Amino acid sequence: MQPPIPTGTVLQNRYRLLSMLGQGGFGRTYLAEDLGRFNERCALKEFIPSQSGAYVLDKSKELFQREAAILYQIQHPQIPQFRATFEENQRLFLVQDYVEG
Repeated sequence: MQPPIPTGTVLQNRYRLLSMLGQGGFGRTYLAEDLGRFNERCALKEFIPSQSGAYVLDKSKELFQREAAILYQIQHPQIPQFRATFEENQRLFLVQDYVEG
């Protein structure tokens, strides 16, 4: 597993990491500022595959994109709004609205 990304790092020339909110079996969640949206806060979810290897990584990317497509379709007041996905330095990220609490 790769180490956490340091606070202050800017991903995609857009998302500045403010802190790590948590870590679990599937990855980490960071609080970030969206520099493209007037520094609005957002949640970056980093998906970390549990195993390595080309097949596992390809399958993980496929499942990650499927989850993102489902989240994109969901419009519910109690589910943070989906914004984007991206890959950087062989890490997969999902961006959602940040909901405090």
